[in-house]
Amino acid sequence: MKGKLYSVGIGPGDPELLTLKAVRLLRECDVIALPKGDTDVMTASSIVSQVIDLSKKEQLIIYMPMTKDSAIMNKAHQEGADAIIECLDKGKNVVFITLGCPTVYSTCIYVHKLVLKAGYDAELVAGVTSVCAVAARLNTSLCEREEPLIILPASYKETADFLDGPGNKVLMKSGREIAHVCKELKARGLTKNAAMVERCGLPGEKVCRNIDEIDNFQNSYFSIILIKEKEFEK
Repeated sequence: MKGKLYSVGIGPGDPELLTLKAVRLLRECDVIALPKGDTDVMTASSIVSQVIDLSKKEQLIIYMPMTKDSAIMNKAHQEGADAIIECLDKGKNVVFITLGCPTVYSTCIYVHKLVLKAGYDAELVAGVTSVCAVAARLNTSLCEREEPLIILPASYKETADFLDGPGNKVLMKSGREIAHVCKELKARGLTKNAAMVERCGLPGEKVCRNIDEIDNFQNSYFSIILIKEKEFEK
């Protein structure tokens, strides 16, 4: 009998935000697939290691390059899927962990879809999104009543156009684009409507309720800006 893949969201950083289902699957699975980027820092595995003993689990490192080169990404995704499939063929159940939720701008979804396409059983397991965690950290809502909510990666070239539209906006993965985003916010008089959380729930977390002070931040990849139609209550 072949194994099953579970692509599991582990939340934005605080280990207490792992769901009960995520913890159960981590404890029951045969193999834990751990994403690794272009540095030696493995954020997802450091979160999971606070709730289970990874040394007692078979581990599979899945390389997820930080690039927009489609050829490089496709190659890495296929290699990751092939490595997982090899485990599934041995009858092993695999949990592939991912920050936040696998349904929201998650790189793991590409590997997940390749495993499904190859004819294997695979399930997405929702996690707490960084978007929700950031709003909670700012002690505010994402949207109320009839307010629309727009979620975008800050690197999206049309992001500025959405700032002119109705609704609240969330700009994810804002690190490299913070200077540009701040310029656009200032040009529209929206600095009092915006706040940012860097590394929400992770070591080194910082909260910025004044966009004018944003230059003092490290501008981490894990930076999220929330822009509301109404000014924030400072």
